[in-house]
Amino acid sequence: MFEFVTFSAEKLQTFLLVILRTSGLFLLAPVFAHNSIPTIIKAGFAIMLAILLVPVAAHAPLPPMHSVWQLALFAAKELLIGVIIGLFFSLVFYAVRITGNVVGYQVGLFMANIFDPNSGSQFSLVSEIYYLLALMLFIAVDGHHAVISALADSYKLIPVGVFNFNGGAGELLIKFSAFVFVAAIKIGAPVIITLFITEVALGVVARTVPQMNIFLVGIPLKIGVGLLVMATALPVFRYIIGQTIGYLDREVLTVLASIGTT
Repeated sequence: MFEFVTFSAEKLQTFLLVILRTSGLFLLAPVFAHNSIPTIIKAGFAIMLAILLVPVAAHAPLPPMHSVWQLALFAAKELLIGVIIGLFFSLVFYAVRITGNVVGYQVGLFMANIFDPNSGSQFSLVSEIYYLLALMLFIAVDGHHAVISALADSYKLIPVGVFNFNGGAGELLIKFSAFVFVAAIKIGAPVIITLFITEVALGVVARTVPQMNIFLVGIPLKIGVGLLVMATALPVFRYIIGQTIGYLDREVLTVLASIGTT
């Protein structure tokens, strides 16, 4: 049980380091890092998670600390671990953004940009639609629970004060960064393939019927076909997003284990 009165200096250091790891999670993790959540709510939730996770983190003793600078180094390491966990689960949303930009360009709505208050940037309309759908699916399949579970499991794989970012961990992060592009192609495959076939068909019509103004016909046709395929391919979108979140939930433990290996 968490008891402030009988807390020793070592347990207080552990508590502060746990807060930093949970705080790092709230910098990039999906849902938790969203700008619509007030900062004070994020801070309170981070402290509450730290209180719950102190017994899990205290199973391994802290490495000896001989100076304030060493404590600051441990603090930076703990913050970075939380950021890595949050970044790992954000990969699916980066894939969705890439898909939305590609599909928006093919449909012809790439210039229809809207401001995203969460990132402070402008994205295409299709990209924002895909992002909001992915966010709702992330909550529906309990992705936010997977993030908290990965944070709790990280203390079993990476005890407080341990951080060994070796070549194996860097190779894994590069591998999963490349996975973003694979997931993006899978998510947008139905729309991308259909619009490519539509472009080829319009090219054939332009060659066979040169009197037809293909631009006036092609622009509304691509928009209509694109939106229709996007709507009919929603079950595929849901399946791929669910499978991707499950895959990342399993593989995040591999990355954490590689960082915790001494």
